[in-house]
Amino acid sequence: MAVLIEGYSVVIRLETIAEKYPGGVDQYIHDCPNGTLCMDEEIVRVGFMSAEDMNAFIRSLERLGFRCLTNGEFDEIAMVDQFVGISFPCDWLEYLQVVVFKGDMRVAICQIKGSTTDYFAIPAGWVYEDSLSKHSKFMDSENWDRRMIFLRYKDGFDVYLDTLISEEVYIQRTIRRNCNA
Repeated sequence: MAVLIEGYSVVIRLETIAEKYPGGVDQYIHDCPNGTLCMDEEIVRVGFMSAEDMNAFIRSLERLGFRCLTNGEFDEIAMVDQFVGISFPCDWLEYLQVVVFKGDMRVAICQIKGSTTDYFAIPAGWVYEDSLSKHSKFMDSENWDRRMIFLRYKDGFDVYLDTLISEEVYIQRTIRRNCNA
């Protein structure tokens, strides 16, 4: 089995959460900062639309004793980008892009190395038609800085103006930005 990867994802082995997270897996699920958690029998994934939010979540796990990077490789926590894949070497995880339902759905997934993928876990309520898998596009930081103008923070979202297409873009946040907007 495997888990869906969208946006910036934090992936951890289930056994590591059971051993290290105060209250175990049930408490980790309860404490999840958003509705993106999904898991199979081996790994748990939480996704973010902002690298800043993902990094804040990882720092909170590191304060609990989880290890992210050891000697330039992912240890107990892996960061996975929907478009780029696994950010650093990782000996326990692999990233795949798959086509589902005769080419109608294209998604990114992760699984424990050597696993077979019969199906993948998705967050509760996830629907492909409304998903980041269908609607997001990769934009490097140079293009982002050139195209996007921050407008406001509203109801858990940063709102930007994409100056190329003159449309608002919404990025859900798990931490509130420091601004007076």
